[in-house]
Amino acid sequence: MYHIIINPNSCTGKGIHTWHRMKDELDRQSVPYKSYLTTHFGHGRQLAEQICQAGSEELIRLIIVGGDGTVNEVVNGIPDLKKVNIGFVPAGSSNDLGRSLGLSKDPIINLNNILKSSTVRLMDVGVITGSDNKRTRFLISSGAGYDASVCQKALNSSLKTFLNHVRLGKLTYILLAIKQIFAKPFMTGEISADGGEFTEFHKILLITTMIQKYEGGGMKMAPEADPNDGLLSICMVHGLSKLLILFLLPNLLFGKHTRFKGVETFNCRELSVRLSRPEVIHVDGECPGEVNEYKIICQHNELQLLQ
Repeated sequence: MYHIIINPNSCTGKGIHTWHRMKDELDRQSVPYKSYLTTHFGHGRQLAEQICQAGSEELIRLIIVGGDGTVNEVVNGIPDLKKVNIGFVPAGSSNDLGRSLGLSKDPIINLNNILKSSTVRLMDVGVITGSDNKRTRFLISSGAGYDASVCQKALNSSLKTFLNHVRLGKLTYILLAIKQIFAKPFMTGEISADGGEFTEFHKILLITTMIQKYEGGGMKMAPEADPNDGLLSICMVHGLSKLLILFLLPNLLFGKHTRFKGVETFNCRELSVRLSRPEVIHVDGECPGEVNEYKIICQHNELQLLQ
């Protein structure tokens, strides 16, 4: 039995069209399944909790159809990731998880790969904890500053809705990325890696923690990231002028930004951040609020992926 959670509104309706194609294939193959359509923000998390609580199966097989935000909701609704095998069929506007994992753009190919999978692919999971001690998982990235500001604007953008209709949703992130370079003030803060001493930085554009290589609709923020090495890949940009940052932006698309002075990259198992003022933070493109202090750890090979 497969449990399938679908966000019908992902990418302005792409989710429901993807699901209709998948349903025809599942029925053609007589695959047993139960489907659940999300109806509001946070519903994916609620459905995942209900499936896990009510499930009589020793191991639950759960397929997610939607964008990166839908995956984040569902994963955060699962009490114990070790008891669930997860399949993912991308149907969002950015699809950074699918891009990083090398998934096909054809949902039927992805579905059949999930159905034929006899083994699971283990994957690291990031966990961020704020000063309120609330823990949130992420599979792609979490960031404070510039990239979080872009995500926040994209979530409420009428431009994104329009561009999704004409299949140019990724262009939303590029346009907002240019605008937010000049709109987002720099940050001041200090960071500590793996329990070491805190180091202070000024004129911080962003502090991004990556599990995968891509975020923001295809920006190769962490070109060397490995989702199976048990490490967080950190990218921090600081001390640069706005004009130099504008020149830096195209290099992000190809992972060439790491050669610039003012771009710090390193790996660690744990990162602690203290900011001088509350800042918007994102987890897999979703923005749960503002924080001025947080800690991130990497849980090695915590997710079991059907692929």
